[in-house]
Amino acid sequence: MLPSIESLTQSKNGLLKQDIVCQSMDKDICNSLALEIPCISYQSMKRSSRVLREFVLYYFPLYNLSWSDFFRFYPILGFMEALVYETDEEVEQIQATNCLLKQHSPWKTKQEIILAVLEKSNFKHHQVETYLDNLGEYFELETHLLISPKITHEEIMKAAQLRSSDYRFLHCTLLKMLGQNFHDEELNQELRLMWSLEVLNDIEDDIESYEKDVATKHYNTYRMFVKIYGQQAPYYLKKELDYYEHLFHQGVEKISDNPLKYQGFQKSWNAYRLDHPVPLIPQPILEN
Repeated sequence: MLPSIESLTQSKNGLLKQDIVCQSMDKDICNSLALEIPCISYQSMKRSSRVLREFVLYYFPLYNLSWSDFFRFYPILGFMEALVYETDEEVEQIQATNCLLKQHSPWKTKQEIILAVLEKSNFKHHQVETYLDNLGEYFELETHLLISPKITHEEIMKAAQLRSSDYRFLHCTLLKMLGQNFHDEELNQELRLMWSLEVLNDIEDDIESYEKDVATKHYNTYRMFVKIYGQQAPYYLKKELDYYEHLFHQGVEKISDNPLKYQGFQKSWNAYRLDHPVPLIPQPILEN
């Protein structure tokens, strides 16, 4: 029997009752329902659409896929990314109370649902669990950075590196759905090349949303730089942006002896810069 509508609505304390239902169920029973129970909201689908759009623009050229191929993969990829944004909503509610994510980990339940769906659909890539775990680590680190009075540059950049783990598990899942079984060395090369672009993308997105994130007190990489560097934050952020852009181009040049692969990554970069012109770093807003 499926959970009632009432058990799937938002509870007053900001935690989804669906999470509570799944946590109290036997894990095997919860997993058996993963393909059937309602798990995502309109809001999470709306917010995740940006990531899916970028995923199509930057990753599909690598495998000679086009927009017309998108709906072959949408049910799985869209479901996974929407659950990321379900978690993001819950984490932001927890952060508003200045609590760490120790007693309740919203992502853990979502991760189990994703793994169950991938296993039942036979689309579970052997590396996907690593990136799901990394995203859980990111949510915890993000909360620490927001509420701790003293943070470090290294912590901020570790968060930036973990933050785009959703792109990596989407990438792995796409490869599994395409039936492309790379050797680990070749697979890691593909993931490593796109990783630097993913980090760059997330930081540049944060530059665009900086003023809004300051107003709402949401996590933002540039906002964290301002927290530790004040007026010098633009200088240190620009150094990181230059580093990751250089890292991407350096990696692409190393595969120039493989024309097809080289052209695919160049197409991804061109699509990225056409869609994301280099943003201007705004003046720091010094918060109390």
